[in-house]
Amino acid sequence: MNIRTNKSRSNSNNTKNFAKKATQRRGATAVEFAMTVPILFLFVFGTFELGRGNMMKNTCESAAYEAARIAIVPGSTAAEAEEAARNVLATSGILNATVDIQPADLTVDTVSVVVTVEANFQANSLMPSNFLEGAAFESVCELNRERNR
Repeated sequence: MNIRTNKSRSNSNNTKNFAKKATQRRGATAVEFAMTVPILFLFVFGTFELGRGNMMKNTCESAAYEAARIAIVPGSTAAEAEEAARNVLATSGILNATVDIQPADLTVDTVSVVVTVEANFQANSLMPSNFLEGAAFESVCELNRERNR
């Protein structure tokens, strides 16, 4: 029986020591948390910002391609192509983008069409930009015009 009482006493001492150490660790845990949270937020917000930038780049490419596809069809106008590009940009919430179609007057003799779409990241960011400040995305698509046969 003496052996069991000795073990129970040592267990109670271990419990007291553990509680004492846990109390002493509380301050260290708060300091560690305070030091690591800014780094975590940096990664989280950086991921959001770079993801939005990647989405904007891909949307500009898609808008330029869709506008060029509309513009190469015989009988289409530059205004129709620009509208198609703006519709694609609007699906992703990209505002203040410029769409340039060359030549501006599509005729039967037009051989190819070049569509340029530019969007400023700062004007379309979901939050204040830190990593892509001043970035602008430009996409160019050139397609040969279809011919009536």
